[in-house]
Amino acid sequence: MTMYLKKTVLACACALLTVSAFAAAPMAKIPAPGYFRMMLGEFEVTAVNDGTVDLPVDKILVRIKPATVDGALARSFLKSPLETSVNAFLINTGSKLVLVDAGAAGLFGPTLGKFVANLKAAGYQPEQIDEIYITHLHADHVGGLAADGKPVFPNAVRAMHSSR
Repeated sequence: MTMYLKKTVLACACALLTVSAFAAAPMAKIPAPGYFRMMLGEFEVTAVNDGTVDLPVDKILVRIKPATVDGALARSFLKSPLETSVNAFLINTGSKLVLVDAGAAGLFGPTLGKFVANLKAAGYQPEQIDEIYITHLHADHVGGLAADGKPVFPNAVRAMHSSR
């Protein structure tokens, strides 16, 4: 490595250190079962699994014949009901923790409701979440917001777009 290149790399590293923000929770940058973590620019995004649910896609998809759905699934060696993951996404911005959706909790049976345990396995506590953005009001996106009549994320500000 040339001296010029070494000095350039060192200067860039020093510049990054002086402008980076630090969140209350450090970025772990490694995946494990129950969650998957990746960097997206300066943000750390963690997909947190709530579990899986079997969806009868041949019955719930509209404007398409069940036989067409079955054929498409068969070409991928799949069949209905289709085991489908329910995930929510935690974004560590460096200054706050933002959750996108909250999973289904136990609303669809015992194969779901693993979000909080997987969040903790990823190194976070529900109390650390600063903001929650809800993409839409289906139960598999909002079911995990409350448990036993209490908020699961007590310190979070919750937001959702309204078309009205």
